[in-house]
Amino acid sequence: MSEVLLRVSGSGEPIAVGVERPAFSAQDEVRVTLADRAVDVEVIELSEQGGLIRAHGRVHPFYTLRDGGSVHVWMHGRTHVLEIVERTARRATEGGGAAAAVQTALTAPMPGTILKINIAPGDRFEAHQPLIVMESMKMEMTLSAPHPGRVKDILCRTGQLVEMNALLARFEDSGA
Repeated sequence: MSEVLLRVSGSGEPIAVGVERPAFSAQDEVRVTLADRAVDVEVIELSEQGGLIRAHGRVHPFYTLRDGGSVHVWMHGRTHVLEIVERTARRATEGGGAAAAVQTALTAPMPGTILKINIAPGDRFEAHQPLIVMESMKMEMTLSAPHPGRVKDILCRTGQLVEMNALLARFEDSGA
């Protein structure tokens, strides 16, 4: 089981959240444990920005955004900010896994409005440098890449309303 301690931003005690694949379950089924409650969840669609799950017979869309030591989760019209307190179990990935992959584009994690663009085509940027700032559901989000690179194209403009997964910027292939 992979487990992490999360704290709702501004609250006191962290909550242990675990995810495991039950024995003899389908490939897309997981058991999510929140403190002492367990929920069986079918993963319908999953990406770095969110997805669709089925729990208790209902489909639930959700969107996520990782911001340093916090995770912003939008579900059922509300945004929840969760602070990562501690990872208590983690599976190692051989060869660096997904974390080693180079991101070639920046996409909108949620529908929203572009507030500020801090880059231009040809600009070099550092890992986690603020590239684009957007607003979604009265929450301001700073978007960045997990690695350094160079901007190839900017595909949005300040004030533009964008959909979830809209392509905002493309990066040059670093050859790494």
